[in-house]
Amino acid sequence: MSWSAFLSKQSLPPVAATPYLAPATHLAVVRASGEEAGHYLQGQLSCDLREVDQGAHLTGMHLSLKGRGLVSVRVVRDGADYLLLTPSGQEEPLIKALMKYRLRAKVEFTLAEELAVILLAGNLPDTLPGPGQALRNDQGLWLRYPHTEHALLLASSEQAEVIWSQLASQHTPASANSATLADIEAGVGMIYPGAEDLFLPQVLNYDVTGGVNFKKGCYTGQEVVARMHFKGKLKQRMQRIDFTANIALQPGEVLRDGAGKAAGEVVISANTANGSAALIVLRRDTDGILFQEETPLNSQLGTLPYPLPWKE
Repeated sequence: MSWSAFLSKQSLPPVAATPYLAPATHLAVVRASGEEAGHYLQGQLSCDLREVDQGAHLTGMHLSLKGRGLVSVRVVRDGADYLLLTPSGQEEPLIKALMKYRLRAKVEFTLAEELAVILLAGNLPDTLPGPGQALRNDQGLWLRYPHTEHALLLASSEQAEVIWSQLASQHTPASANSATLADIEAGVGMIYPGAEDLFLPQVLNYDVTGGVNFKKGCYTGQEVVARMHFKGKLKQRMQRIDFTANIALQPGEVLRDGAGKAAGEVVISANTANGSAALIVLRRDTDGILFQEETPLNSQLGTLPYPLPWKE
């Protein structure tokens, strides 16, 4: 039975108490291979591939010339290759964007359809690497989150059902919603379909999480990003909100404050046990009371697992 067929036969709750596991089907995987893959990606992504080569996994963006994220990835080394985890629906745009500047570079990009991605929350195995690090074992390639007790497992699709059953002995199975919720809890913002060309890396807090490096050298959009870092002052950053209104939020959607003014844009949202949570790019002065047009979200500011470095 295929991994997707196995999941379709499961009756999984949208939310489960920690510890839990969930299929991270909100992510797709692209493989970058070839002897110049690392060098090429270093010039296309905002993060520093040298840290990835030393065992880390990092978020990063491929930017427009205006410095806004067109696509985003979590990049990790897999032998001689690199794996790029990107929001589902963005895998083809990611390949197209990275191929644009390839010319004669010895690098190829392919969909890694042979891999299944599983999210583990709480009660992480003792054999996992340290926060922000990656490690391969007999189950697959593990990526431990840097700020929270979450980890991703990239496993062979052929073995995913067996591994799922093993992990389920100590973790409650939950649906893909819980994997998205884990990213919200971890403060991991990415460029989802509908939010392309909106956000600087710093706006999604990549300067906090290692997703942008200001010393690595040139990459597409680097000048705008560096200018904001060294000379500018951000007026908005990604924050978490919790809300109880029965409203579906879409990536890139504009939310408003009580005066009807634009307060920020949606990054991603998910259901919680008591309503919903979302990552929203918000103005610094926003109180967290937000509206979808004139409909109140019944929202309040939540917390992120890392501090935000607002400049005075």
